[in-house]
Amino acid sequence: MSKMITNRYTLVITTILLALLVLIPLAYAQQYSNTAPPFSIVSISSVPSPTITGVSKVSITLIYTGGYYLYNTEFSLTSCSGTVVSQNPVFIGWLNPGQEVTVTYLINSTLPINCQSTLAISWGAEYEISAKAQVTTYIQVAGSGSMNINFPLVIYGSPIITAYTKTQYLVSNLVNPVELVVSNNGSGSIYNLQVNIDISGATLAAGSNSIVIGTLNPGSNYSMTLYVLPISSGPMTINVGYTGLDQSGNTVSGSISISMSVIAVSSSQVIVYPVNSSLSIGSGELAIGIRNVNPVPIYNVTLVLTSIQGLSLAGNTTYDIAEIPPGATDYVYVPIAVPISSSSASITYSLTYQYTGGYPGSVQGTMAVSVLNKPSILVTGYQVAPTPLMISETGSVSLNFVNTGSVPAYNLNITAIPGPGIELISQSSTYMGTLNSQQLSAVAFSFTVTKTMNTTITFQIQYTDQFGQQYMQYYTVPITVIRNTTLFTQSASQLGSQGTYYRFHRANYFTYIIIALAVVAVALIITVVLILRSKHGGKS
Repeated sequence: MSKMITNRYTLVITTILLALLVLIPLAYAQQYSNTAPPFSIVSISSVPSPTITGVSKVSITLIYTGGYYLYNTEFSLTSCSGTVVSQNPVFIGWLNPGQEVTVTYLINSTLPINCQSTLAISWGAEYEISAKAQVTTYIQVAGSGSMNINFPLVIYGSPIITAYTKTQYLVSNLVNPVELVVSNNGSGSIYNLQVNIDISGATLAAGSNSIVIGTLNPGSNYSMTLYVLPISSGPMTINVGYTGLDQSGNTVSGSISISMSVIAVSSSQVIVYPVNSSLSIGSGELAIGIRNVNPVPIYNVTLVLTSIQGLSLAGNTTYDIAEIPPGATDYVYVPIAVPISSSSASITYSLTYQYTGGYPGSVQGTMAVSVLNKPSILVTGYQVAPTPLMISETGSVSLNFVNTGSVPAYNLNITAIPGPGIELISQSSTYMGTLNSQQLSAVAFSFTVTKTMNTTITFQIQYTDQFGQQYMQYYTVPITVIRNTTLFTQSASQLGSQGTYYRFHRANYFTYIIIALAVVAVALIITVVLILRSKHGGKS
């Protein structure tokens, strides 16, 4: 009986011990499940990319709240947007209980970023300090482990405000329209943007010096026109102050200074002049130069020819030039006709233009030019005789010409230049002297031909005007040479009027022959008679 009781107690004790072995780990597990994770995020800071798409920096500060020392600790970020381009995971190594640690990542992404990201933390082992050791000794109490922390990753862009003017200078003594452009070149929007204008060296002639822009998104511009009157010859400065809020609600403010030079311009520094020193009688072209001596360009230049004297316009009266840079000259070419009666000519003009900003300018005046009266030889015709020419035959060529100029032609000399197969018989040059205006004249040369061919005689015509200026021109006359025709090959139609001449000479030839034969016959008869008489002793 006592043995059975002993066995029962032994079974109960064994059951209790087994229950304790199962309940103690469960108790520990229940204890850890009710405690906070050993890491907590203290703060998250970021530096956004200066552009909408680019690399931003995020720094995460954590505190280790566990009771053990961690060995070979690493932090790996899984970003909800973009790609982590820096080292990932970040290796920290040994961590003490209560230690703060900051890990930094570079993320290439499009801003803004506002989503849930994950930070994975892992370690190689857990240690504690031995309480029994005389020196500090670490005892491993657990192996490797890991945990994840989910957190909102928020990176807003930052606005970058710039300002510039499209006008690079101001014109003194004029109200200048100045276009001011305010730009957001950053990666984030700015809200409640207000701009304040302060000008030194000039006054604001029109417009407000305080402008409320409101929202200016990245890449956007806001333009405004300021009407500025310089009050000195020195440089003028526009100070642009701005204030607003970024996407995080932080105040953004700053100041920008823009310096502009002040220059003096006048219509007297735009010069219109004739390029031609003189004009010639007849059709031609008048070149007109427009020189901009101003230190700034002029735009939308329009030249209008309003009246003329001593010449006629053969083309337009209005000419446009888009721009003439400072110190440069542009040209227009005007077709004209000058009558023979003109000794001088003049053109009245009006020139309008604009400076930068559209401010107008103008200049008017009259251009006077002289008319150069000069002689002009015009060949009116030629004659070649006989035509056509035969080989070895003598021919002549004459040239008719007139001085169509308004003044005499002096030292007129005409030279014949023979072509192939032609030999001049007369002198090759003829000096004509002076040929008055509208006077007709002619010159002739004689020559022979040596070849059957089509050839030419070229005339070189030289003369001078009253100032000794020499002129030279050429005129070419065609010459045709054919092969000679013999007596025996001429046809009846070719003989024509020459038939009588040939018959007359042919008859004379036969008469001479008959007379000669008769004389010879008579002489022979007389000789025979004398010989016979001498043989017969004088008998008949």
